[in-house]
Amino acid sequence: MIDFVGVSKTYPNGVHAIKNMTLHISEGEFVYLIGPTGSGKSTFIKLIDGEEVPDEGTVTVVNTNVGKLKFKKVPYYRRNIGVVFQDFRLLPNLTVFENIAFAMEAIGENKHEIRKRVREVLQLVDLEDKARCFPRELSGGQQQRATIGRAIANRPKVLVADEPTGNLDPEKSSEIMRLLERINEEEKTTIVMVTHDQQLVDSFKKRTIALEEGYIVADMMKGGYINHE
Repeated sequence: MIDFVGVSKTYPNGVHAIKNMTLHISEGEFVYLIGPTGSGKSTFIKLIDGEEVPDEGTVTVVNTNVGKLKFKKVPYYRRNIGVVFQDFRLLPNLTVFENIAFAMEAIGENKHEIRKRVREVLQLVDLEDKARCFPRELSGGQQQRATIGRAIANRPKVLVADEPTGNLDPEKSSEIMRLLERINEEEKTTIVMVTHDQQLVDSFKKRTIALEEGYIVADMMKGGYINHE
């Protein structure tokens, strides 16, 4: 599903963000990406969604060589990728229903399919009773669930969650984790979650990839380390 082979990325300012990285994330996996600021996590995400291209090596996501994509093809490729941020980014003048529907309207989906899918998503994220509410009327946890709903509306193959619990208290963070687990299981969505929350990593055990200065310094499943040699 996601393959990095000998990937390196250096920015014009001389920062070596990713260094000779090779890894494989299988379809349906749920993976944590951890590491200090400047370790390469943000660049990793940008390489997945096509915002950046590698200087060396290949990034392949959903059978697409992302680095070889023509500019006009990037928006179509990104339909395979859902992204969730910690600051929600909901459209304030649209209801929860309309925010989720917006993702489908943007790709020209028909109205019948939009209504059907939005109802499915509202049920999945447990916001059926908030469909007509505006973001300002929701709690932080509810806003994040609505954001996740919008991100999965088009059934992406990969969901990137960038610090999705960063603005939430521990109880709401656990709720979001359980929701992501449900999406992973029921929608068969591959999830890559960037987090600094060690308590969540310890409580909801998943494959954990640790980055430091652009290198993978640990890649551990529940049962032990993965050998990248």
